[in-house]
Amino acid sequence: MARPRDEELDQKIIQAAADEFHQNGYGPMTLASVAKRAGVRPGAVYTRFFDKHDMFAAIIEHVHRSHSDNTRDRTTDDPYDDLVFVVRETHNSIGAQHACTIPAIAMMDTDEAVEVRHIIREDMTRNRHMQMLRPALERAIEAGILPEGIDPNYAAAMLVGAYFTFRLAIDSDKWPDDMPEKLLASLGIVKP
Repeated sequence: MARPRDEELDQKIIQAAADEFHQNGYGPMTLASVAKRAGVRPGAVYTRFFDKHDMFAAIIEHVHRSHSDNTRDRTTDDPYDDLVFVVRETHNSIGAQHACTIPAIAMMDTDEAVEVRHIIREDMTRNRHMQMLRPALERAIEAGILPEGIDPNYAAAMLVGAYFTFRLAIDSDKWPDDMPEKLLASLGIVKP
């Protein structure tokens, strides 16, 4: 009979893996380096992950799960206000935990990304922000607030990508309060 999983140890290892990836990148990260960072025996990591690829998928899942419950959604009779609301939810929730996503995106066109590119793209497809933005953008198109020629997937990716870029370039306490409205205006969306 297998021993039950130790949730606390699992979280300690996955946090060490996320820290290792963020600090050193995917290439140099190993299961042994994660064990050392977590302060556990290598066997504890090897029983949880088959290889580095498996560990990277767990890191992305950890970041995704840790923020999926921190955002709210809403639908009212005002598509513009709903769109501003979900962009503001993105604005308020892109945090330090997304630091793993930023280097993951940065490595997309590198040789080391070949084996994990599909994990990164899958994460962006199911990303909570993207799942909130797409329907709000579709409603904005239906209401004539957003030009019909704009693809909701493109617009959602642009909005989420803008926040990742801002997270890298500008401390979030310096972000303007009306940044969601400014980003929507850059897509040609203004309050009707």
